This record gives sequence, C-alpha cells and structure tokens, in this order.
Amino acid sequence: MQQELLDWLLIHYGQEQMRPGLDRMREALSDLLPKFKNTKIITIAGTNGKGETTLRLSNLLEKHSHNVWISPHIERITERFRDEGGEIKLSELNELIKSCHEVVLAKKVSLSFYEFLFFVFCSWSAKNPPDYLLLEVGLGGRLDAVNIFDADIVLLPSISREHQEILGHRYDQILREKLGTLRKKTLCLHFLDNDYLIERAAFQAEAIGAKVIALKSLVTVPVYEFSFRNKLLASAAYCHLLNTSFVPEQWSDQVTFLEHRGEVRLLTHEWIFFGSHNVDGLRKLIQFLHSGTYNFSRPPYDSVIVAFSRRNLQDLVLMIRMLKKANLGKIVVTVFDHPKAAQSETMEALSREEGLLFVHDIGQYVQDAKACQRVLVTGSYYFLGHFKSLPCCN
Repeated sequence: MQQELLDWLLIHYGQEQMRPGLDRMREALSDLLPKFKNTKIITIAGTNGKGETTLRLSNLLEKHSHNVWISPHIERITERFRDEGGEIKLSELNELIKSCHEVVLAKKVSLSFYEFLFFVFCSWSAKNPPDYLLLEVGLGGRLDAVNIFDADIVLLPSISREHQEILGHRYDQILREKLGTLRKKTLCLHFLDNDYLIERAAFQAEAIGAKVIALKSLVTVPVYEFSFRNKLLASAAYCHLLNTSFVPEQWSDQVTFLEHRGEVRLLTHEWIFFGSHNVDGLRKLIQFLHSGTYNFSRPPYDSVIVAFSRRNLQDLVLMIRMLKKANLGKIVVTVFDHPKAAQSETMEALSREEGLLFVHDIGQYVQDAKACQRVLVTGSYYFLGHFKSLPCCN
C-alpha cells in the first residue's frame, strides 16, 4: 500500500522539492490554525541534528500528548507523522490523505508534495490538538511551511553550509534564514560553536524581542559528540517546557543511538548505520569515530559502504576524500534509486579518480561477500533507508 500511496502523491503533487513561501500554507490552514491556540509549538531548525533532536525530545515527552512532524521520511512515509504512541498507521494515513486532497481541491490551493503532507499532518493533529507540536524544518526556516506556526521554542542544533543557492553562501545568511522562525517572546536554545554566530543569533533575537540561550555557555561538549549535544539540546527544551531547571550534569548519562544514527544490525554481517549527508555531518562522524577506543593500527571496519544524495561536485569530492583519508576501512562507493540520489556517472568518475571501488549493484556485491564482516553504512539518509530494504538486512 505504501508504494501505491507514494505513486498517487507523485501524480497529484509531484516530486518533493523546495517552494519557498507561506502564502499557500496560510490559505490552506486558515480554518485549522485557531485549533492550536493552547498547543505549545517547538520548531527545530538548523543544518545537522534536527531529526535526532526532534526524536529525542519526543522520547522525553512520551507521557504528554504531542504530535511530531519529521521530514523527509527515510524508509516509510508514516515516519513523518508521529505522536506519543508512535507512527500513524498506514491505512489511517491513506484515508486522511484522500480526504485532505478533497479539501485542497475545494480551496483551490496549489501545494507542493511537502506542503500537502504538512497540511495532512496539521489536519491529523487538529482532530485532537496535543499539548505540544514538534515541527522539524524541511529546509531553511523563514519560508518553510512549518513557520506558519508561531514557535514558543526554537531549537538550533548546528549551522553549516547547505542549500547555498537558496539560503546564501555565508554563515550569517544561513543563520538569518534559520532564525526566521523566531517571534516576539520565542525562546531559542542553540548549540552554536562559532562566537560570531552566537553574537549574531543574540542580536537577531533581541531585535524582535525573542530570548536566546547558548548551551555552549552552560556545558562544554566536543563538536564531534553530536548525539550527546542533540540530547542536551532536547533535554534543555524539555526542562523549559515543564518549567524545571536545566542542569546539564543530570542529563550526562550515556547516549543511546537512534535509528539511522549508530543503529546496529547483527545478521550475516554486522551493519552499523550512521547517516552523514553533508560535509559538516561527515566530518563530525569521522571525528566521533576517531575519538573512540578503536585501535587504528588497523581500520575499525572491514568495509565502509557509502552513497550520497545529489550535491555540488565540490562537496562530493571533499566527502569522498575525507572518507579515504579517515582510514576507517575499505571504501565501497555506490548509488541508489531515488530522485535525489547523486548521479551514477558522477560517483563512478569520482571513485575512479580517487582509486576507490565503485559498485553499481550494492545488493549483489554484499551477497557475494561470504565472510562475516563489520560494515559501516553511511552517507545519504535516503541511502540508509534503501540499504535497509535489501535482503542482506532482513
């Protein structure tokens, strides 16, 4: 049923892509927004760490009614729709999508794939408005569909260069777009490291009457400890929502990794999944892996299987070279079937230039690898979802 539903969405709303602007959502949601007047809105923006921060905060709020918007989905479209009980049932989502489509037609609003699914999420949430809405920004912030809501709290895990053709090439430009989610009296909690950006965030917030707390001033955590930083950010938000003091030391127990973020599957091989979809994310992953107790007289993995989403050539080259230099294991570069996947010709050429193995059919390659191996699977989150669907992981 899921593939049929996705095919239906593609026919009626096209491929998922950025369409900046809030006017369409404002018109579509005009009847629903008043229903959330008693709901606290938590918007999660930033470059890396949004999804993990959102899910960690959701886990903390398990005893409170809350709905969670995650985007994009990796394995199942239902991943985007969560509440304290877990993901929405596919059958329920299917019925909801069809009824929401009728509403959109009646309103004569032209929505993108992303906007329509967010409209569906809001329609689902409005049936029984929860105590909290957790909204992960899809791209940017200021013009993202989730910004139709006035955030009570904005969480900002990190800032780095991504989607520069839309957000700008300078860090301050990117930060401005992310903090476009702020409103008067919004509380912004962030884990920015750059002192200049910390100053800019404080200045931008003060200009509109928002409040900023820089977690860097409260606790020292290495940049590469990204999951721990995301956990602390979610914990700080949780404390503020419940009006309790945030004491970092009380949240410093060991981090458990989430799906696609350190997940391990023990089957014929030992699969370790760590999504790292851009330069900054991959750099932090490599630093994190090198900070462990590995004996680097030999690589910690037998193989590192990697595939990336479509990005500019400079980023792809840099990420391939970073992996090559990291000495994590034999690097196997591949591609996958997805509209946002990097082109096969590009990845094959880059692999050849760097002297790395390129494999078209990663499923067959893994099947032919008879000996039990410890394998790191990284790169695009879309690729991780694709890889997990292969027979070798099931």
